[in-house]
Amino acid sequence: MGASVRFQKPLWDQFQIAARRRRRNPVNILKEYMEECLEAWEDQRLDEEIIRDVRRSGLRESDAVAVVRRYRQEKRK
Repeated sequence: MGASVRFQKPLWDQFQIAARRRRRNPVNILKEYMEECLEAWEDQRLDEEIIRDVRRSGLRESDAVAVVRRYRQEKRK
């Protein structure tokens, strides 16, 4: 699966120069950056989903902490 992205030529040229100064492949830098962005977006989505679920449950944070503590205590026994 290949993808083509078009940048303004001056921007891409500047990016390539900066990457090569750091002895890095500009394509690999962009790939790593995109992977990090996708992970961050997924983490944000999960956080929002958790917050939404907590609100629906009607529990306060202190209640949730107490539930987790009880669970951990029971698990130790």
